[in-house]
Amino acid sequence: MIKHARDGRRQPQIPSSVIFTVLLAGFALRTPSMEDLERQLRKGRFQKLLPRHARVPSHDTIRYALRQWDLETLTQSHDQMIAKYKRNRGPQKGTLDGWRVVAVDGVELFNNTCHSCKDCLTRFHKTTGVTEYFHRAVMMQQVGADPHMIYGLEMLRPGDGADKAEGETTAAQRLIRETIRRHGRLADIAVFDALYAKASVIHDCLDHAMDVVIRMKEERRLIMQDAKGLFDTRPADCEWVEQRNGKNLVRVKAWDEPGLASWPQVRIPMRMVKAVYTAEKTVVQGGKRQQVTEITERWMATTCDPNAVPAKTVARIMAARWDIENTGFHDLKTYWHMDHAYVHEPTAIRAWLGILVITVNLFYTFVYGHLHHFREWKIPLTEVVEEMKEQMRWLSANLARLLWVGD
Repeated sequence: MIKHARDGRRQPQIPSSVIFTVLLAGFALRTPSMEDLERQLRKGRFQKLLPRHARVPSHDTIRYALRQWDLETLTQSHDQMIAKYKRNRGPQKGTLDGWRVVAVDGVELFNNTCHSCKDCLTRFHKTTGVTEYFHRAVMMQQVGADPHMIYGLEMLRPGDGADKAEGETTAAQRLIRETIRRHGRLADIAVFDALYAKASVIHDCLDHAMDVVIRMKEERRLIMQDAKGLFDTRPADCEWVEQRNGKNLVRVKAWDEPGLASWPQVRIPMRMVKAVYTAEKTVVQGGKRQQVTEITERWMATTCDPNAVPAKTVARIMAARWDIENTGFHDLKTYWHMDHAYVHEPTAIRAWLGILVITVNLFYTFVYGHLHHFREWKIPLTEVVEEMKEQMRWLSANLARLLWVGD
């Protein structure tokens, strides 16, 4: 992976492989900015990762290299890791009731009102008269179980669509096609938020032998009106009790109706599932603890066969979609600083995002795959990162021999 790193500089004094290693280590230690990365380099924190006599790059050199990075070699490194994950049966180990599931969703990466590039998306605020420049991406991630491998990331382009929904669905379709082209079918079922409730997205998944589970919100849709009319006239088809956050018990009632043809844009009949969650919660009101009942209703459309994927599993799959929000976007922004534009230039953005995704995948496959007492001892991930920093600082062994073998 390291030795294949390339960029477009001519006769560089510091090889691309050194810059790649520095960025990989910097991201693994959750370095928040290029300036902070340079401070760590000046202190010699990463010296044991580099070949003997290798020059340490400045943050200006790193920025210059990222602007000319060979993105195809970066994609090949990502492909190499996903292929290794498949050989180790990673997708099969993290299933939901035996089904391999991925979530696809979009996120805004970063924004500003001062700097822009040719790939920036724009929005105009009428109240302030200010134009804001921002970047969004759509991500595909394994959900349901650790390590929540990130299978792919697709940037939204200025020409993808005039509004958020159109742009994200266009990028999502590109991501689905490209991920399957490069890696084969990594999942049996793809789960989406209501934004992606479009026939084109459903057809793309079906064309690649994947079923879909989509959250439904628009009550005006004919298929929802038909399902509501059926569900209102009968009791729940199934019931169960589940535990939320290891504490509160939640009673669930579900209605399930397959074969609905009232979504004419979709080429096959769809199945509608409605789940009603009733939870007893303790809240503090006026300084006193009180028991309150919380009722949540969730609607889902799916192409899954009810004989193979029962309503309870469909509901579990939809609940697992929050993994991409929590362990995906929230984690990447809060702890991995994905919302900080290390370099704001089209090629550079794709380069550092690609290296960041590789780093995150490596980190979580190591933590959840090799630290066997990690869950049992309830070790915080931040503690693992701090321990890595200390080891990198004080470890007497030279790790370069392991990283650069064969180079």
